[in-house]
Amino acid sequence: MSMVTLGVRNLMRSKLRLLLTAVLIGVPFFLLLAMQSIGQAVQKQADVLTREVNTVVQLRARGSMGHVNMTSQDRILPQDVLAKAGAIEHVVQVEPYLLAMAPITPPNFVMHVGLAPSAVKRLESHGEAGNPRIIAGRDFAPADAGQDVAIIGQAYAKWAGIKAEDIGKATLTVDTTRTHPVIYAIDRPKRELRIVGMYASGYVFGDQQLFLPIDTFRSIYGTESGISWLFVRVDDVRNVAGVIQRLKENVGEVADILAPENAAAFTSSTSRNVIQLSRVGGALAIALMVVVVFFVLLMQVRERSREIGTLKAIGASNKGVTTQFLAEAVGLTLLGGLFGLVLFKFAGEALTGRLFAIGIGPFLPSQYKPLFDSLAVGSDISFPLVGLVVLTALMAAVLGSAYGVWQATKLSPLEAMKHE
Repeated sequence: MSMVTLGVRNLMRSKLRLLLTAVLIGVPFFLLLAMQSIGQAVQKQADVLTREVNTVVQLRARGSMGHVNMTSQDRILPQDVLAKAGAIEHVVQVEPYLLAMAPITPPNFVMHVGLAPSAVKRLESHGEAGNPRIIAGRDFAPADAGQDVAIIGQAYAKWAGIKAEDIGKATLTVDTTRTHPVIYAIDRPKRELRIVGMYASGYVFGDQQLFLPIDTFRSIYGTESGISWLFVRVDDVRNVAGVIQRLKENVGEVADILAPENAAAFTSSTSRNVIQLSRVGGALAIALMVVVVFFVLLMQVRERSREIGTLKAIGASNKGVTTQFLAEAVGLTLLGGLFGLVLFKFAGEALTGRLFAIGIGPFLPSQYKPLFDSLAVGSDISFPLVGLVVLTALMAAVLGSAYGVWQATKLSPLEAMKHE
């Protein structure tokens, strides 16, 4: 029987030892895959937002924020701006929005946003970014147009006492007569909206909004025509400058036109911080894996000095003994890596989100914490990374085993048997 075969067969001598070793090796392997998954998810989110943001131009009424009940900031765009912008070459989509403020305590006020059911759910103050993740209930459907339904941000829902399990049954009353130092009352009847969905945006203020169909908004606030914000999507980033020029010519006298430069700065800076942290976490996971593999295999060899002495006593060469233990080390490492890979594939999506919150969360400012709920972390596996990790683990295993065997084989068979 060859020493390689003997080493592979030795894997099954103690099933408990095999299981514990596979777990010890597999856990750092899993952690590394999780860190990679977090980095990929954040990068993907940043890439999508940057691509979408940088082809969108925003229009507001000149000199106004465009909130229909905000003191001195309630001028809105005339309705015909919608058709004028849509007729410009290279414009592929125009999305009108109506905005109003509603007072709550704390943190003083929230935003009500009227939009078409199919429109991007844009966020006040970072309105260029949009489509926050629905975390409970459902998104709008075409049939919701003009209906008394709404999608609420998780921070607004918490203030209103609405929980995720209440979505679909919970209601929120919109009272336009309530005021605030920067909000004036509108004498309109109260309206009860059924909450059909809850979203998470990735930052605190973005979660303090209520989205409702634009026709429902007009009915509640008595805004028969006009637009608070108009977002104009261009077919290609190279055509943005030309579209902006045409917008200035067609509607510039009544509108402020916000070009997309630096519009994704918030998202980019947040993403960059998280990606850097995930890379540091990945490097630490690799270091942990190397240390664990090296010392686990080293200790396994050292505790089997009697076996090495016996093998030498019956005529096994130092080379043969080393070959046996290296074959066993390679087998243990591959099994441990397989355990980590299987664990990540079947439980990675659930566990990685928690790992993100626990491991990276303490290093981020509090306003980034809602990103834990909004980030869609998957369990896709990068096989080049897996190959690199396995190769690194094998090198650590070989070094750990070889060092232990080298120490043991320096001893005579009797010394080795006594050494244990």
